Amino acid sequence: MQSNDALLDLAAGWIDQAALNDSSFQAIRTFNEIIPISEHQGNLDSELTEATIRKATAWAFAYRLQIAQSDGKWRVQLIPYFADSSGHSTPPRVQDVSETGVEVWRRLHEKVTSNFGKARLNHLLFDRKVGNPRDYAIAAARSHLDLSHHWRTGLDKSESLHTALRLARAVGAAELASEVSERILEVNRQTISAGYDKPGVTLRLLRPLAYERNPPEGLAAALDSAIDVYESPFTRDELLTIKFNLHRSDDQRKEIRAHQVQVWLDAAESTTGLVKSGHLKKALERAQESNDPDLIGRAASALQKIREEDLGLSRFSTSSAVPQEQFEKILSPITDCNDWREALLNFTLTYGPAVGTVDNTRTRVQEFVENATFASILTTELIGSDGLPRFTPKSDSDVEEMRMAQQESFMLQHTAPILAAALHKIPEAHGIPTERELTEFLALGKLTDEDLANSISRCLIRYWTGDPEAAAFTIAPKIETLVRNLVIALDAGVYRLQRNEKPGQYPGLGSLLGVLREKGLEESWYRNILTICGNPAGGWNLRNEIAHGFLATVGSPAAAILFQCVLYLWTLGPQSSDGAVNEPSES
Repeated sequence: MQSNDALLDLAAGWIDQAALNDSSFQAIRTFNEIIPISEHQGNLDSELTEATIRKATAWAFAYRLQIAQSDGKWRVQLIPYFADSSGHSTPPRVQDVSETGVEVWRRLHEKVTSNFGKARLNHLLFDRKVGNPRDYAIAAARSHLDLSHHWRTGLDKSESLHTALRLARAVGAAELASEVSERILEVNRQTISAGYDKPGVTLRLLRPLAYERNPPEGLAAALDSAIDVYESPFTRDELLTIKFNLHRSDDQRKEIRAHQVQVWLDAAESTTGLVKSGHLKKALERAQESNDPDLIGRAASALQKIREEDLGLSRFSTSSAVPQEQFEKILSPITDCNDWREALLNFTLTYGPAVGTVDNTRTRVQEFVENATFASILTTELIGSDGLPRFTPKSDSDVEEMRMAQQESFMLQHTAPILAAALHKIPEAHGIPTERELTEFLALGKLTDEDLANSISRCLIRYWTGDPEAAAFTIAPKIETLVRNLVIALDAGVYRLQRNEKPGQYPGLGSLLGVLREKGLEESWYRNILTICGNPAGGWNLRNEIAHGFLATVGSPAAAILFQCVLYLWTLGPQSSDGAVNEPSES
Protein backbone atom coordinates (compact mmCIF):
# COMPACT_ATOMS: atom_id res chain seq x y z
CA MET A 1 0.00 0.00 0.00
CA GLN A 2 1.33 3.42 -0.93
CA SER A 3 2.02 5.99 1.76
CA ASN A 4 -0.02 9.19 1.94
CA ASP A 5 2.99 11.18 0.80
CA ALA A 6 3.38 8.96 -2.25
CA LEU A 7 -0.32 9.29 -3.02
CA LEU A 8 -0.04 13.08 -2.78
CA ASP A 9 2.99 13.02 -5.10
CA LEU A 10 0.94 11.00 -7.55
CA ALA A 11 -1.99 13.44 -7.35
CA ALA A 12 0.36 16.41 -7.85
CA GLY A 13 1.71 14.67 -10.94
CA TRP A 14 -1.81 14.31 -12.31
CA ILE A 15 -2.36 18.03 -11.85
CA ASP A 16 0.89 18.94 -13.60
CA GLN A 17 0.10 16.47 -16.38
CA ALA A 18 -3.27 18.17 -17.00
CA ALA A 19 -1.50 21.55 -17.00
CA LEU A 20 0.43 20.59 -20.14
CA ASN A 21 -2.70 21.32 -22.20
CA ASP A 22 -2.91 24.75 -23.80
CA SER A 23 -6.52 25.52 -22.78
CA SER A 24 -8.27 25.33 -19.43
CA PHE A 25 -11.07 23.24 -20.96
CA GLN A 26 -8.62 20.57 -22.11
CA ALA A 27 -6.76 20.70 -18.81
CA ILE A 28 -9.91 20.04 -16.79
CA ARG A 29 -11.01 17.37 -19.28
CA THR A 30 -7.68 15.58 -18.90
CA PHE A 31 -7.96 15.80 -15.14
CA ASN A 32 -11.49 14.35 -15.20
CA GLU A 33 -10.22 11.40 -17.21
CA ILE A 34 -7.81 10.62 -14.39
CA ILE A 35 -10.30 11.19 -11.55
CA PRO A 36 -13.83 10.90 -13.03
CA ILE A 37 -16.62 13.13 -11.76
CA SER A 38 -18.34 10.06 -10.32
CA GLU A 39 -15.85 10.37 -7.44
CA HIS A 40 -17.08 13.90 -6.62
CA GLN A 41 -20.09 12.65 -4.66
CA GLY A 42 -20.16 11.93 -0.96
CA ASN A 43 -18.22 13.20 2.05
CA LEU A 44 -14.54 12.98 2.87
CA ASP A 45 -13.18 10.48 5.36
CA SER A 46 -11.74 11.94 8.52
CA GLU A 47 -8.40 10.25 7.78
CA LEU A 48 -6.02 10.77 4.84
CA THR A 49 -6.99 7.66 2.90
CA GLU A 50 -6.47 7.14 -0.84
CA ALA A 51 -10.20 7.86 -1.44
CA THR A 52 -9.97 11.10 0.57
CA ILE A 53 -6.93 12.30 -1.36
CA ARG A 54 -8.52 11.49 -4.72
CA LYS A 55 -11.82 13.18 -3.82
CA ALA A 56 -10.25 16.30 -2.31
CA THR A 57 -7.94 16.61 -5.32
CA ALA A 58 -10.87 16.25 -7.71
CA TRP A 59 -12.87 18.84 -5.78
CA ALA A 60 -10.04 21.37 -5.99
CA PHE A 61 -10.36 21.57 -9.76
CA ALA A 62 -14.14 21.13 -9.94
CA TYR A 63 -14.94 24.64 -8.69
CA ARG A 64 -16.05 27.17 -11.29
CA LEU A 65 -14.43 30.60 -11.47
CA GLN A 66 -17.00 33.37 -11.44
CA ILE A 67 -15.90 36.95 -12.08
CA ALA A 68 -18.85 39.29 -11.72
CA GLN A 69 -19.72 42.88 -10.94
CA SER A 70 -21.71 43.72 -7.81
CA ASP A 71 -22.44 47.23 -6.51
CA GLY A 72 -19.94 48.68 -8.94
CA LYS A 73 -17.14 46.36 -7.81
CA TRP A 74 -15.71 43.31 -9.55
CA ARG A 75 -15.22 40.18 -7.49
CA VAL A 76 -13.90 36.66 -8.16
CA GLN A 77 -15.36 33.57 -6.53
CA LEU A 78 -14.82 29.83 -6.61
CA ILE A 79 -18.29 28.30 -6.68
CA PRO A 80 -19.52 24.69 -6.94
CA TYR A 81 -20.51 23.56 -10.41
CA PHE A 82 -23.82 22.24 -9.01
CA ALA A 83 -26.09 23.52 -6.25
CA ASP A 84 -29.76 22.78 -5.57
CA SER A 85 -32.46 24.73 -3.76
CA SER A 86 -31.88 22.80 -0.52
CA GLY A 87 -28.35 24.12 -0.22
CA HIS A 88 -26.60 20.90 -1.24
CA SER A 89 -23.76 21.40 -3.69
CA THR A 90 -21.08 19.44 -5.55
CA PRO A 91 -18.37 19.95 -4.54
CA PRO A 92 -19.19 21.46 -1.14
CA ARG A 93 -18.74 25.22 -0.86
CA VAL A 94 -15.13 26.06 -0.09
CA GLN A 95 -15.99 27.13 3.45
CA ASP A 96 -17.79 23.82 4.08
CA VAL A 97 -14.93 21.49 3.09
CA SER A 98 -13.62 19.53 6.07
CA GLU A 99 -10.19 20.16 7.56
CA THR A 100 -9.04 16.87 6.04
CA GLY A 101 -9.78 18.17 2.58
CA VAL A 102 -8.05 21.49 3.31
CA GLU A 103 -4.99 19.56 4.51
CA VAL A 104 -4.88 17.74 1.16
CA TRP A 105 -4.99 21.10 -0.66
CA ARG A 106 -2.24 22.55 1.55
CA ARG A 107 0.10 19.62 0.99
CA LEU A 108 -0.64 19.47 -2.75
CA HIS A 109 0.18 23.15 -3.17
CA GLU A 110 3.67 22.42 -1.83
CA LYS A 111 4.20 19.64 -4.38
CA VAL A 112 2.75 20.93 -7.70
CA THR A 113 5.07 22.75 -10.08
CA SER A 114 2.63 24.00 -12.75
CA ASN A 115 1.03 27.44 -12.67
CA PHE A 116 -2.29 25.72 -13.37
CA GLY A 117 -2.01 23.79 -10.08
CA LYS A 118 -0.47 26.63 -8.05
CA ALA A 119 -3.11 29.14 -9.16
CA ARG A 120 -6.04 26.99 -8.05
CA LEU A 121 -4.61 25.56 -4.84
CA ASN A 122 -3.33 28.91 -3.54
CA HIS A 123 -6.70 30.45 -4.40
CA LEU A 124 -8.53 27.79 -2.39
CA LEU A 125 -6.24 28.28 0.63
CA PHE A 126 -6.77 32.03 0.43
CA ASP A 127 -10.56 31.57 0.42
CA ARG A 128 -10.30 29.27 3.48
CA LYS A 129 -8.09 31.80 5.28
CA VAL A 130 -5.38 29.22 5.95
CA GLY A 131 -2.19 30.51 7.60
CA ASN A 132 -1.35 33.92 6.11
CA PRO A 133 -4.13 34.37 3.52
CA ARG A 134 -2.41 37.35 1.89
CA ASP A 135 0.57 35.22 0.90
CA TYR A 136 -1.72 32.67 -0.72
CA ALA A 137 -3.63 35.38 -2.61
CA ILE A 138 -0.42 36.91 -3.99
CA ALA A 139 0.93 33.49 -4.97
CA ALA A 140 -2.35 32.64 -6.72
CA ALA A 141 -2.39 35.99 -8.52
CA ARG A 142 1.20 35.56 -9.67
CA SER A 143 0.46 32.06 -11.00
CA HIS A 144 -2.62 33.32 -12.86
CA LEU A 145 -0.52 36.11 -14.38
CA ASP A 146 2.05 33.55 -15.56
CA LEU A 147 -0.76 31.34 -16.90
CA SER A 148 -1.77 34.13 -19.30
CA HIS A 149 1.47 33.40 -21.19
CA HIS A 150 0.69 29.69 -21.35
CA TRP A 151 -2.96 29.58 -22.36
CA ARG A 152 -3.64 29.63 -26.08
CA THR A 153 -7.20 31.03 -26.15
CA GLY A 154 -7.98 34.66 -25.48
CA LEU A 155 -10.88 33.84 -23.18
CA ASP A 156 -8.60 31.72 -20.96
CA LYS A 157 -6.06 34.53 -20.88
CA SER A 158 -8.72 37.10 -19.90
CA GLU A 159 -10.12 34.86 -17.14
CA SER A 160 -6.68 34.24 -15.63
CA LEU A 161 -5.70 37.90 -15.81
CA HIS A 162 -8.86 39.21 -14.20
CA THR A 163 -8.68 36.56 -11.51
CA ALA A 164 -5.13 37.73 -10.83
CA LEU A 165 -6.26 41.36 -10.75
CA ARG A 166 -9.09 40.69 -8.33
CA LEU A 167 -6.89 38.64 -5.99
CA ALA A 168 -4.19 41.31 -6.01
CA ARG A 169 -6.75 44.04 -5.29
CA ALA A 170 -8.33 41.93 -2.54
CA VAL A 171 -5.12 42.02 -0.47
CA GLY A 172 -3.86 45.46 -1.50
CA ALA A 173 -0.96 44.25 -3.66
CA ALA A 174 -0.92 47.44 -5.73
CA GLU A 175 2.30 46.82 -7.67
CA LEU A 176 1.18 43.34 -8.70
CA ALA A 177 -2.23 44.73 -9.71
CA SER A 178 -0.54 47.34 -11.91
CA GLU A 179 1.60 44.64 -13.51
CA VAL A 180 -1.51 42.58 -14.25
CA SER A 181 -3.30 45.62 -15.71
CA GLU A 182 -0.43 46.26 -18.09
CA ARG A 183 -0.47 42.60 -19.12
CA ILE A 184 -4.23 42.91 -19.83
CA LEU A 185 -3.57 45.84 -22.17
CA GLU A 186 -0.74 43.89 -23.82
CA VAL A 187 -2.99 40.86 -24.48
CA ASN A 188 -5.66 43.17 -25.85
CA ARG A 189 -3.15 44.71 -28.28
CA GLN A 190 -2.13 41.22 -29.40
CA THR A 191 -5.75 40.22 -29.90
CA ILE A 192 -6.55 43.26 -32.02
CA SER A 193 -3.33 43.20 -34.05
CA ALA A 194 -3.86 39.51 -34.89
CA GLY A 195 -6.67 40.57 -37.20
CA TYR A 196 -9.19 38.13 -35.74
CA ASP A 197 -12.73 39.31 -35.06
CA LYS A 198 -12.77 38.46 -31.36
CA PRO A 199 -14.66 41.27 -29.66
CA GLY A 200 -15.66 38.98 -26.79
CA VAL A 201 -12.04 38.73 -25.69
CA THR A 202 -11.52 42.48 -25.91
CA LEU A 203 -14.69 43.22 -23.95
CA ARG A 204 -13.78 40.75 -21.23
CA LEU A 205 -10.29 42.21 -21.01
CA LEU A 206 -11.17 45.90 -20.94
CA ARG A 207 -14.56 46.13 -19.21
CA PRO A 208 -13.40 45.52 -15.60
CA LEU A 209 -10.46 47.91 -15.98
CA ALA A 210 -12.86 50.83 -16.35
CA TYR A 211 -14.05 50.25 -12.77
CA GLU A 212 -10.57 50.39 -11.26
CA ARG A 213 -10.02 53.23 -8.82
CA ASN A 214 -7.00 54.22 -10.89
CA PRO A 215 -7.43 52.71 -14.35
CA PRO A 216 -4.22 52.17 -16.34
CA GLU A 217 -3.21 55.10 -18.54
CA GLY A 218 -3.41 53.08 -21.73
CA LEU A 219 -7.04 52.02 -21.25
CA ALA A 220 -8.61 54.95 -23.11
CA ALA A 221 -6.32 54.39 -26.10
CA ALA A 222 -7.07 50.64 -26.03
CA LEU A 223 -10.80 51.36 -26.14
CA ASP A 224 -10.39 53.77 -29.06
CA SER A 225 -8.35 51.21 -30.99
CA ALA A 226 -10.99 48.54 -30.44
CA ILE A 227 -13.79 50.90 -31.48
CA ASP A 228 -11.94 51.54 -34.73
CA VAL A 229 -11.33 47.84 -35.40
CA TYR A 230 -14.68 46.23 -34.64
CA GLU A 231 -17.48 47.10 -37.06
CA SER A 232 -20.48 45.60 -35.23
CA PRO A 233 -22.63 48.39 -33.75
CA PHE A 234 -23.35 46.18 -30.75
CA THR A 235 -19.64 45.76 -29.99
CA ARG A 236 -18.83 49.42 -30.62
CA ASP A 237 -21.74 50.53 -28.44
CA GLU A 238 -20.55 48.31 -25.59
CA LEU A 239 -16.99 49.58 -25.92
CA LEU A 240 -18.30 53.14 -25.81
CA THR A 241 -20.29 52.28 -22.69
CA ILE A 242 -17.04 51.10 -21.06
CA LYS A 243 -15.46 54.37 -22.14
CA PHE A 244 -18.43 56.27 -20.70
CA ASN A 245 -17.86 54.60 -17.30
CA LEU A 246 -14.17 55.44 -17.51
CA HIS A 247 -14.72 59.19 -17.80
CA ARG A 248 -16.35 61.50 -15.27
CA SER A 249 -16.33 64.80 -17.16
CA ASP A 250 -19.81 65.91 -18.35
CA ASP A 251 -18.36 67.14 -21.64
CA GLN A 252 -16.56 63.85 -22.25
CA ARG A 253 -19.65 61.82 -21.43
CA LYS A 254 -21.81 63.99 -23.69
CA GLU A 255 -19.35 63.40 -26.53
CA ILE A 256 -19.40 59.64 -25.93
CA ARG A 257 -23.22 59.52 -25.95
CA ALA A 258 -23.22 61.44 -29.24
CA HIS A 259 -20.75 58.91 -30.64
CA GLN A 260 -23.01 56.04 -29.54
CA VAL A 261 -26.02 57.64 -31.24
CA GLN A 262 -24.03 58.06 -34.44
CA VAL A 263 -22.90 54.43 -34.32
CA TRP A 264 -26.53 53.27 -34.40
CA LEU A 265 -27.59 55.83 -37.00
CA ASP A 266 -24.75 54.74 -39.29
CA ALA A 267 -25.60 51.07 -38.75
CA ALA A 268 -29.24 51.76 -39.65
CA GLU A 269 -28.19 53.25 -42.98
CA SER A 270 -26.69 49.93 -44.11
CA THR A 271 -29.67 47.72 -43.30
CA THR A 272 -33.44 47.50 -43.76
CA GLY A 273 -36.64 46.27 -42.17
CA LEU A 274 -36.95 45.43 -38.49
CA VAL A 275 -33.17 45.47 -38.06
CA LYS A 276 -33.07 49.08 -39.22
CA SER A 277 -35.93 49.96 -36.91
CA GLY A 278 -34.12 48.30 -34.00
CA HIS A 279 -30.92 50.23 -34.71
CA LEU A 280 -32.82 53.53 -34.85
CA LYS A 281 -34.62 52.69 -31.61
CA LYS A 282 -31.26 52.06 -29.95
CA ALA A 283 -30.01 55.41 -31.25
CA LEU A 284 -32.98 57.13 -29.62
CA GLU A 285 -32.44 55.25 -26.35
CA ARG A 286 -28.84 56.46 -26.20
CA ALA A 287 -29.92 59.99 -27.10
CA GLN A 288 -32.50 60.02 -24.31
CA GLU A 289 -29.83 58.88 -21.85
CA SER A 290 -27.82 61.96 -22.80
CA ASN A 291 -30.68 64.38 -22.01
CA ASP A 292 -29.39 66.45 -24.95
CA PRO A 293 -32.44 67.93 -26.77
CA ASP A 294 -30.61 68.28 -30.09
CA LEU A 295 -29.34 64.70 -29.98
CA ILE A 296 -32.79 63.41 -29.00
CA GLY A 297 -34.39 65.36 -31.82
CA ARG A 298 -31.96 63.99 -34.41
CA ALA A 299 -32.44 60.37 -33.31
CA ALA A 300 -36.22 60.71 -33.01
CA SER A 301 -36.44 62.29 -36.45
CA ALA A 302 -34.60 59.33 -37.99
CA LEU A 303 -36.86 56.81 -36.25
CA GLN A 304 -40.03 58.67 -37.20
CA LYS A 305 -39.24 58.24 -40.89
CA ILE A 306 -39.78 54.48 -40.56
CA ARG A 307 -43.08 53.37 -42.07
CA GLU A 308 -44.93 50.09 -41.64
CA GLU A 309 -44.20 49.11 -45.22
CA ASP A 310 -40.46 49.57 -44.55
CA LEU A 311 -40.44 46.83 -41.91
CA GLY A 312 -40.94 43.92 -44.30
CA LEU A 313 -43.64 42.38 -42.12
CA SER A 314 -46.15 39.88 -43.48
CA ARG A 315 -49.87 39.97 -42.86
CA PHE A 316 -51.82 36.80 -42.26
CA SER A 317 -55.57 36.44 -42.35
CA THR A 318 -57.94 33.57 -41.75
CA SER A 319 -61.68 33.15 -42.04
CA SER A 320 -64.26 30.84 -40.59
CA ALA A 321 -67.85 30.10 -41.49
CA VAL A 322 -70.74 29.81 -39.03
CA PRO A 323 -73.73 27.72 -40.17
CA GLN A 324 -76.81 29.86 -40.81
CA GLU A 325 -78.86 28.07 -38.17
CA GLN A 326 -76.16 28.60 -35.54
CA PHE A 327 -75.70 32.24 -36.54
CA GLU A 328 -79.41 32.90 -36.19
CA LYS A 329 -79.27 31.38 -32.72
CA ILE A 330 -76.39 33.70 -31.83
CA LEU A 331 -78.48 36.69 -32.90
CA SER A 332 -81.67 35.50 -31.18
CA PRO A 333 -81.16 37.78 -28.14
CA ILE A 334 -81.56 40.64 -30.63
CA THR A 335 -84.30 39.26 -32.86
CA ASP A 336 -86.48 37.57 -30.23
CA CYS A 337 -86.87 40.53 -27.85
CA ASN A 338 -89.76 43.02 -27.70
CA ASP A 339 -88.22 46.23 -29.03
CA TRP A 340 -84.99 48.06 -29.82
CA ARG A 341 -84.56 49.12 -26.17
CA GLU A 342 -84.42 45.54 -24.95
CA ALA A 343 -82.24 44.65 -27.94
CA LEU A 344 -79.69 47.33 -27.00
CA LEU A 345 -79.53 45.99 -23.45
CA ASN A 346 -79.11 42.43 -24.73
CA PHE A 347 -76.39 43.58 -27.13
CA THR A 348 -74.60 45.14 -24.18
CA LEU A 349 -74.87 42.38 -21.58
CA THR A 350 -75.94 39.05 -23.09
CA TYR A 351 -72.76 38.48 -25.11
CA GLY A 352 -70.49 39.41 -22.22
CA PRO A 353 -67.21 41.32 -22.56
CA ALA A 354 -65.83 41.10 -26.09
CA VAL A 355 -62.41 39.96 -24.86
CA GLY A 356 -63.97 37.09 -22.92
CA THR A 357 -63.82 36.43 -19.20
CA VAL A 358 -60.57 36.99 -17.35
CA ASP A 359 -60.56 33.39 -16.08
CA ASN A 360 -60.72 32.01 -19.62
CA THR A 361 -57.97 34.38 -20.72
CA ARG A 362 -55.67 33.25 -17.92
CA THR A 363 -56.37 29.63 -18.83
CA ARG A 364 -55.42 30.24 -22.46
CA VAL A 365 -52.27 32.11 -21.41
CA GLN A 366 -51.24 29.16 -19.23
CA GLU A 367 -51.89 26.74 -22.11
CA PHE A 368 -49.75 28.93 -24.37
CA VAL A 369 -46.85 28.90 -21.91
CA GLU A 370 -47.08 25.13 -21.48
CA ASN A 371 -47.48 24.24 -25.17
CA ALA A 372 -45.44 26.93 -26.93
CA THR A 373 -42.31 26.75 -24.80
CA PHE A 374 -39.94 28.39 -27.29
CA ALA A 375 -42.34 31.19 -28.26
CA SER A 376 -43.15 31.91 -24.62
CA ILE A 377 -39.51 32.69 -23.74
CA LEU A 378 -38.89 35.05 -26.66
CA THR A 379 -38.93 38.79 -26.06
CA THR A 380 -41.72 40.50 -27.98
CA GLU A 381 -41.79 44.12 -29.06
CA LEU A 382 -45.07 45.75 -30.07
CA ILE A 383 -45.07 47.82 -33.24
CA GLY A 384 -47.72 50.54 -33.60
CA SER A 385 -49.86 51.24 -36.64
CA ASP A 386 -47.31 53.84 -37.71
CA GLY A 387 -44.54 51.21 -37.78
CA LEU A 388 -42.77 52.58 -34.69
CA PRO A 389 -41.88 50.57 -31.57
CA ARG A 390 -44.50 50.93 -28.84
CA PHE A 391 -43.81 48.55 -25.98
CA THR A 392 -41.25 46.00 -24.83
CA PRO A 393 -41.86 44.13 -21.55
CA LYS A 394 -39.32 45.01 -18.87
CA SER A 395 -40.50 42.73 -16.06
CA ASP A 396 -42.34 39.47 -15.43
CA SER A 397 -45.55 41.40 -14.79
CA ASP A 398 -45.12 43.18 -18.14
CA VAL A 399 -44.69 39.83 -19.88
CA GLU A 400 -47.81 38.45 -18.20
CA GLU A 401 -49.84 41.54 -19.14
CA MET A 402 -48.70 41.34 -22.76
CA ARG A 403 -49.71 37.68 -22.95
CA MET A 404 -53.12 38.52 -21.50
CA ALA A 405 -53.59 41.31 -24.05
CA GLN A 406 -52.50 39.04 -26.92
CA GLN A 407 -55.03 36.38 -25.97
CA GLU A 408 -57.73 39.02 -25.57
CA SER A 409 -56.89 40.36 -29.03
CA PHE A 410 -57.32 36.89 -30.51
CA MET A 411 -60.73 36.71 -28.84
CA LEU A 412 -61.69 40.12 -30.25
CA GLN A 413 -61.05 38.87 -33.77
CA HIS A 414 -63.82 36.33 -33.20
CA THR A 415 -66.31 38.36 -31.17
CA ALA A 416 -66.09 41.77 -32.88
CA PRO A 417 -67.72 40.60 -36.16
CA ILE A 418 -70.50 38.91 -34.15
CA LEU A 419 -71.16 42.07 -32.17
CA ALA A 420 -71.13 44.08 -35.40
CA ALA A 421 -73.76 41.78 -36.89
CA ALA A 422 -75.82 41.96 -33.69
CA LEU A 423 -75.73 45.76 -33.64
CA HIS A 424 -76.71 45.92 -37.32
CA LYS A 425 -79.55 43.48 -36.61
CA ILE A 426 -81.30 45.82 -34.19
CA PRO A 427 -82.73 48.20 -36.86
CA GLU A 428 -83.42 45.25 -39.16
CA ALA A 429 -85.54 43.56 -36.51
CA HIS A 430 -87.06 46.57 -34.76
CA GLY A 431 -86.53 49.57 -37.02
CA ILE A 432 -84.30 52.58 -36.46
CA PRO A 433 -85.50 54.62 -33.49
CA THR A 434 -85.57 58.39 -33.83
CA GLU A 435 -82.82 60.51 -32.35
CA ARG A 436 -85.30 61.82 -29.80
CA GLU A 437 -86.36 58.31 -28.72
CA LEU A 438 -82.75 57.22 -28.34
CA THR A 439 -81.90 60.34 -26.35
CA GLU A 440 -84.80 59.87 -23.94
CA PHE A 441 -83.80 56.23 -23.38
CA LEU A 442 -80.09 56.89 -22.92
CA ALA A 443 -80.78 59.84 -20.60
CA LEU A 444 -82.15 57.32 -18.10
CA GLY A 445 -78.59 56.27 -17.28
CA LYS A 446 -77.10 57.57 -14.04
CA LEU A 447 -73.98 58.82 -15.83
CA THR A 448 -75.61 60.62 -18.78
CA ASP A 449 -77.26 63.99 -19.03
CA GLU A 450 -79.37 64.97 -22.03
CA ASP A 451 -76.46 66.38 -24.04
CA LEU A 452 -74.32 63.24 -23.62
CA ALA A 453 -77.30 61.00 -24.32
CA ASN A 454 -78.04 62.97 -27.49
CA SER A 455 -74.41 62.70 -28.63
CA ILE A 456 -74.40 58.91 -28.15
CA SER A 457 -77.70 58.72 -30.03
CA ARG A 458 -76.25 60.45 -33.06
CA CYS A 459 -73.30 58.01 -33.00
CA LEU A 460 -75.67 55.03 -33.07
CA ILE A 461 -77.66 56.48 -35.95
CA ARG A 462 -74.44 56.99 -37.92
CA TYR A 463 -73.68 53.30 -37.45
CA TRP A 464 -77.16 52.17 -38.44
CA THR A 465 -77.29 54.41 -41.50
CA GLY A 466 -74.11 53.01 -43.04
CA ASP A 467 -71.24 55.10 -41.64
CA PRO A 468 -69.52 52.89 -39.05
CA GLU A 469 -66.24 54.78 -39.41
CA ALA A 470 -67.79 58.09 -38.39
CA ALA A 471 -69.63 56.25 -35.63
CA ALA A 472 -66.37 54.79 -34.31
CA PHE A 473 -64.51 58.09 -34.41
CA THR A 474 -67.28 59.91 -32.55
CA ILE A 475 -68.19 57.21 -30.00
CA ALA A 476 -64.61 56.48 -28.87
CA PRO A 477 -64.20 59.66 -26.74
CA LYS A 478 -67.48 58.93 -24.95
CA ILE A 479 -65.83 55.97 -23.20
CA GLU A 480 -63.54 58.28 -21.26
CA THR A 481 -66.42 60.66 -20.62
CA LEU A 482 -68.50 57.92 -18.98
CA VAL A 483 -65.52 56.51 -17.06
CA ARG A 484 -64.75 59.99 -15.72
CA ASN A 485 -68.42 60.57 -14.82
CA LEU A 486 -68.48 57.30 -12.87
CA VAL A 487 -65.28 58.16 -11.01
CA ILE A 488 -66.78 61.51 -10.02
CA ALA A 489 -70.04 59.84 -8.98
CA LEU A 490 -68.03 57.53 -6.71
CA ASP A 491 -66.47 60.55 -4.96
CA ALA A 492 -62.97 59.40 -5.92
CA GLY A 493 -60.70 62.47 -5.82
CA VAL A 494 -58.49 62.28 -8.88
CA TYR A 495 -58.34 65.82 -10.36
CA ARG A 496 -54.87 67.33 -10.45
CA LEU A 497 -54.23 71.05 -10.11
CA GLN A 498 -51.75 72.85 -12.35
CA ARG A 499 -48.12 72.09 -11.55
CA ASN A 500 -45.33 74.00 -13.26
CA GLU A 501 -46.05 73.75 -16.99
CA LYS A 502 -48.73 71.05 -16.67
CA PRO A 503 -52.28 72.45 -16.62
CA GLY A 504 -54.93 71.18 -14.25
CA GLN A 505 -56.38 67.93 -15.57
CA TYR A 506 -57.88 64.55 -14.86
CA PRO A 507 -55.52 61.56 -15.14
CA GLY A 508 -55.67 59.46 -18.29
CA LEU A 509 -58.15 56.73 -19.12
CA GLY A 510 -55.89 53.95 -17.82
CA SER A 511 -55.60 55.59 -14.40
CA LEU A 512 -59.34 56.27 -14.24
CA LEU A 513 -60.09 52.65 -15.07
CA GLY A 514 -57.70 51.61 -12.31
CA VAL A 515 -59.74 53.68 -9.85
CA LEU A 516 -62.93 51.94 -11.00
CA ARG A 517 -61.28 48.54 -10.63
CA GLU A 518 -60.41 49.40 -7.04
CA LYS A 519 -64.03 50.50 -6.52
CA GLY A 520 -65.37 47.14 -7.65
CA LEU A 521 -65.62 47.26 -11.45
CA GLU A 522 -65.84 43.62 -12.57
CA GLU A 523 -62.35 42.52 -13.72
CA SER A 524 -63.41 41.03 -17.05
CA TRP A 525 -65.15 44.26 -18.07
CA TYR A 526 -62.25 46.32 -16.76
CA ARG A 527 -59.86 44.36 -18.98
CA ASN A 528 -62.33 44.56 -21.87
CA ILE A 529 -62.37 48.36 -21.86
CA LEU A 530 -58.62 48.64 -21.20
CA THR A 531 -57.54 46.26 -23.98
CA ILE A 532 -59.99 47.65 -26.52
CA CYS A 533 -59.19 51.28 -25.77
CA GLY A 534 -55.63 51.74 -24.55
CA ASN A 535 -53.64 48.92 -22.96
CA PRO A 536 -49.94 49.89 -23.30
CA ALA A 537 -49.00 46.19 -23.24
CA GLY A 538 -51.04 45.36 -26.31
CA GLY A 539 -54.58 44.88 -27.49
CA TRP A 540 -56.51 46.80 -30.14
CA ASN A 541 -56.00 50.20 -28.48
CA LEU A 542 -58.73 51.70 -30.66
CA ARG A 543 -59.26 54.81 -28.58
CA ASN A 544 -55.56 55.71 -28.73
CA GLU A 545 -55.07 54.74 -32.37
CA ILE A 546 -58.13 56.77 -33.43
CA ALA A 547 -57.25 59.77 -31.26
CA HIS A 548 -53.73 59.98 -32.69
CA GLY A 549 -54.78 59.46 -36.28
CA PHE A 550 -52.93 56.18 -36.81
CA LEU A 551 -55.89 54.34 -38.35
CA ALA A 552 -56.81 55.11 -41.95
CA THR A 553 -60.10 53.18 -41.84
CA VAL A 554 -62.32 51.77 -39.13
CA GLY A 555 -65.01 49.20 -39.90
CA SER A 556 -68.15 47.87 -38.24
CA PRO A 557 -66.43 45.31 -35.91
CA ALA A 558 -64.23 47.96 -34.31
CA ALA A 559 -67.15 50.37 -33.98
CA ALA A 560 -69.37 47.67 -32.45
CA ILE A 561 -66.98 46.79 -29.62
CA LEU A 562 -66.60 50.51 -28.83
CA PHE A 563 -70.38 50.82 -28.63
CA GLN A 564 -70.55 47.84 -26.30
CA CYS A 565 -68.03 49.52 -23.98
CA VAL A 566 -70.05 52.76 -23.96
CA LEU A 567 -73.37 51.04 -23.38
CA TYR A 568 -71.92 48.87 -20.62
CA LEU A 569 -70.60 51.95 -18.82
CA TRP A 570 -73.99 53.60 -19.38
CA THR A 571 -75.62 50.80 -17.34
CA LEU A 572 -73.38 51.44 -14.32
CA GLY A 573 -73.72 53.74 -11.36
CA PRO A 574 -72.54 54.12 -7.77
CA GLN A 575 -74.03 52.15 -4.91
CA SER A 576 -75.39 54.51 -2.31
CA SER A 577 -74.25 52.42 0.65
CA ASP A 578 -70.48 52.06 0.18
CA GLY A 579 -69.54 54.14 -2.86
CA ALA A 580 -68.70 51.08 -4.97
CA VAL A 581 -69.60 50.40 -8.59
CA ASN A 582 -73.14 49.07 -8.99
CA GLU A 583 -72.89 46.32 -11.60
CA PRO A 584 -75.89 45.66 -13.88
CA SER A 585 -77.64 42.32 -14.13
CA GLU A 586 -78.25 40.61 -17.45
CA SER A 587 -81.95 40.32 -16.73
